[in-house]
Amino acid sequence: MITHNYGEATVMYRNGSVYSPADPFATAVLVQGDRVVWVGEEAGADSLTDDKVTTVDLDGLVLVPGFVGRAGSTPGENDRSAMIAAGYTACIVDDTQRPMELHSFSDEPDRQLPAEVVVRRESESAGSPGESEMLIEASLSDTDWIDLVRDELRNGSAVGLLPGVRTRGTESPVNPWAWAALGLRSDVDAVGLPTRATFTAQTRGVKRLFRAGGPFGGQIVPDSSADFTGWRAEALMVQTADTRIAAWSTDPRARTPLLPELVGEKYPVFELARIGTTEYRM
Repeated sequence: MITHNYGEATVMYRNGSVYSPADPFATAVLVQGDRVVWVGEEAGADSLTDDKVTTVDLDGLVLVPGFVGRAGSTPGENDRSAMIAAGYTACIVDDTQRPMELHSFSDEPDRQLPAEVVVRRESESAGSPGESEMLIEASLSDTDWIDLVRDELRNGSAVGLLPGVRTRGTESPVNPWAWAALGLRSDVDAVGLPTRATFTAQTRGVKRLFRAGGPFGGQIVPDSSADFTGWRAEALMVQTADTRIAAWSTDPRARTPLLPELVGEKYPVFELARIGTTEYRM
């Protein structure tokens, strides 16, 4: 993996697709130091680019907020590099000897999980719906968490996902899109989750529960931390368990940001990350 620290330089990432509520048609992101300062389309990127701005050609990559993985202890340099190379920009440190923490791969301080947040382990029963804030352990070997996430979201709860497997270690970390693909339940006759719901729980949802990143944590919007990843995907869409909705939602009038289409275990491929002032490339 190739790394480059831009320091306080201004960098324009352009010619891609950006998953951002600031502009559903965004193709570019302007970063200054460790902050996002602008998100928009190519015409705007042209007007903001001069000889003082470094340009990075995304070549069609889709940029999304960084995923949050899981580790049993604070990861060392090798584990950290392996997780970044898989698309994770932070991890939940789940050590039974101390309170759960969110460990960012940038210079941000670790954040303890507030006591009021309910942690629902996969071995525990669903309990009563309607908890205001819940971190849900999500296994790739069963689908019980899918119904729990759907029910809690319907009840207005803030939901984050705790990966059911540790995403660090000597073996290759799990591709983070595996949870969203499983959540669709596209291979069974059961109600699943839209890709957007699972993805948000893995990114912004976790940041909100740990009170990390300020009001814009887990998003690519102006004044947010530079914390995003770039993926090579064959197609982009708004994907739900109902193919009629998915097809309709690609209509530009829906003004919904698009995510990679997930089909089986054919996941998007990680190529780039920006974490703080540092860029990582495969």
